[in-house]
Amino acid sequence: MIIKLLKIKGLIAGIIGALLMLGGVIGFFVGCEFLGVRNFYNWFFIANSFLIIGILCFLITIVYKEDKKET
Repeated sequence: MIIKLLKIKGLIAGIIGALLMLGGVIGFFVGCEFLGVRNFYNWFFIANSFLIIGILCFLITIVYKEDKKET
């Protein structure tokens, strides 16, 4: 149950992070305000947090599975 919840949270956080990075790329190529954000690199600052949360959720599920196999 815990592994499934962590996988889902990791997927959601990763998808949000990827969408925010896509917003930054679009803002870079458009060159003007995109969805009210003046500087395109602000999208990447927010995306980092979500990507780190997603990666940590997946790493915790991998470690949890390996610990369960050993016992």
